[in-house]
Amino acid sequence: MHEFISKSEEETKAIAREFSASLKGQEVVLIYGPLASGKTVFVKGMASGLGIDEDLVSSPTFTIMNIYTGEKLLFHLDLYRAEEKELDLLGIEDFLGMGVLAVEWGEKAESQPWAEGSIRIRILPQGEERKIIIEK
Repeated sequence: MHEFISKSEEETKAIAREFSASLKGQEVVLIYGPLASGKTVFVKGMASGLGIDEDLVSSPTFTIMNIYTGEKLLFHLDLYRAEEKELDLLGIEDFLGMGVLAVEWGEKAESQPWAEGSIRIRILPQGEERKIIIEK
């Protein structure tokens, strides 16, 4: 487990960039945090670390999933509006092993077989700062 303190969006992106640069490209990353805690900002940093223009990254709250191409593929899934029973219908298994799967609102995916052995990122707001915990 690694813990970081971020004092800005740029610091959050830098932490995520460093984290994702070490990924092989087949990982499932569950991201936890309350609304507006910086989950999408973290994914922007991940994208940059995977050779993807972070400006292309936006929250897939209404589209459920966005796919970004760079040195590695990034599948960005947002489960905020998804019901747990709907997850089987999304066909996530079809994307496993093809790239990094970053899942916002990771708590909704915990019961899924594809979430087993995932990396967990917890973003905890603490005033103006964010505590970021990475559990591999």
